[in-house]
Amino acid sequence: MNELRKQLGFSLQELEAGLFTWMARQFADVLVKALEQIDGWLAEQRDRRRFRMRDMQPRTLQTLFGVDLTFRRRRYLDRQTGKMVYLLDEVLQLPAQKQLSPALTSWALGQAVLSNSYRGAARSLEALYGHRVVSHESIRQVVLTVGKGLMEEQAKQLEAPAGSRKVRVLFLEVDGLSVPLQREGRQRRVEEKLLTVHEGWAPRHPASGEYVLVNKRHFRTQARDFWELASRFVYSLYDVDENTVVVINGDRAEWVRQGVKYFPKAIYQVDTFHLMRELRDIFGHDSPVMRELVAAREADVTGAAFIARMAEAYAQLHDPKKRQRCRALLKDLKDMPEAVVDYRHRLRAQGIATEGFRGLGAAESQVDTFADRVKHRGRSWSRQGLAAIMEVLCWRNTERLKHVMQRIEAFLIGTKASLADVKREAVRLVERVVAEGVGVLRQAHVPITEAGRTRSGGLSRLMHRVISGATG
Repeated sequence: MNELRKQLGFSLQELEAGLFTWMARQFADVLVKALEQIDGWLAEQRDRRRFRMRDMQPRTLQTLFGVDLTFRRRRYLDRQTGKMVYLLDEVLQLPAQKQLSPALTSWALGQAVLSNSYRGAARSLEALYGHRVVSHESIRQVVLTVGKGLMEEQAKQLEAPAGSRKVRVLFLEVDGLSVPLQREGRQRRVEEKLLTVHEGWAPRHPASGEYVLVNKRHFRTQARDFWELASRFVYSLYDVDENTVVVINGDRAEWVRQGVKYFPKAIYQVDTFHLMRELRDIFGHDSPVMRELVAAREADVTGAAFIARMAEAYAQLHDPKKRQRCRALLKDLKDMPEAVVDYRHRLRAQGIATEGFRGLGAAESQVDTFADRVKHRGRSWSRQGLAAIMEVLCWRNTERLKHVMQRIEAFLIGTKASLADVKREAVRLVERVVAEGVGVLRQAHVPITEAGRTRSGGLSRLMHRVISGATG
C-alpha cells in the first residue's frame, strides 16, 4: 500500500487543492467571457440616440474564487445627463470604484463579524484560499457601507412605525456598553445603549434543558434620547396597546428606568443579577441577612417588606464603604420598591398566567456578545465605525446575517440600476454563456498537464483525464 502511494505521488489534499485552483481559473475565464458578451449585447440593445460609445475600459474584480479577473467593457456618454457611464456596470449593479465582487464582499462581511477583528477576517480568508484575497481595510469599508445602509433603512422604518404582531406580554431587556473611542476631541468613551426585545423562552431543542429567546431582536444607538427611538423600534414590530404588558428589565440607571413612560402598560424590574451581586458584596454571600432579603422579596409583591428589611440591615452595618453602597442602593429603590420583586409574582397578582416564563437577565449575556467583538484586546473605535459594526452585529446575533449578505448589492450600489428593465435578459445571456463554457474549458491551459508524469508524480495524467471528462 505504501509503495502504491509512493508511485501515485500525491495525496487527496494535493489533488483537491490542485483541482480547486484549476476550477477557479476556469471560473474566471468563463465569467470574463460572459461579462464581455453581455457588454456586447448591451451595445446592440442600447438607445443609440441617448448613449454614444466612447471607448473600451478595463476593470479588475477580486472574486469569490480567490482569483482576480480583468475584463473590458464599453464606456458611453449619456447625452441626457452629460455623464460617462458603463452600461454593463449599471445593469449588473457593479458599484463604482469597488474591486471586490458582490459575492466576495458578502463573504468578507460574514467574516468581519464572525472573526474577532478585521485583520482576523482577512487572515481567515487568506487561510481558506492559500493567498491574500482581500485587505483588512477593504473589509472595514464593507462593514461601514453595510452598517450605514442598515441604519438608513431603520431610520425610515422608525419614521412611521406600524407593527402588527400582538402578544400578551412583551419583554424588553436593556443595558449599556461603554466602548473606548479613538481620539475624537475630549471624549474618550461612548456608551452604546442596547435593547433586546423578545416574547419569552423556548427550549433550544425539544428535549433540551437550554433555552433561547423567542423572536429576539436588537436595537442599538449612541443617542441620548434612547427611549424615544427604542420605543419606535418596538412599535415598528408590535401592536402594543393597553392590554399588552411590557416588562422592562435593566440596572438602576436613570435612563433605563424611563422606559415605562413610553408604553400604556409597563412594569420595571431591577435586574436580579446586578441586584443580588451587589447585595452579596454588602451583606455576604450566604449570610442570614441575605436569606431574609431573598425571602422578603418573594413574599411581598409591593417590595415594601424587602425595603424595610434592607433598611434594618443598613443600620447594623459598620463598614463605612458598605454603608455608603447600601445607602445609595436604598436611595435608588425607595421610589420604586416593587421593582425589586420578580416580575412573575407581579404578573400573577394581575391575573396573568406566567407558565413558561423564566428569570430575566438576558441583557447581560446579550451585551457580552457585542463586547467580545468591539472590546477585544483594548481596541478603540471611531463613532461611525462602532455604529456600523454594532448594527451588523445586531443582525448576526439574531441569526439574520444571511439576509444582509443576500442583499449586499443593494447596500453597495445604494440605488437601483438605471437599466434594470433589461437585467432579466442579461441574466439569460449569462446562463447561455455558462452553458457554452465547455468551449472555454477545452481551450484552458493547465500547466500541470505539461509537467510530465515523472515530474508531476502522475498528477499531469490525472488532470488530463479530469479535463477530458469535464469537456467531453
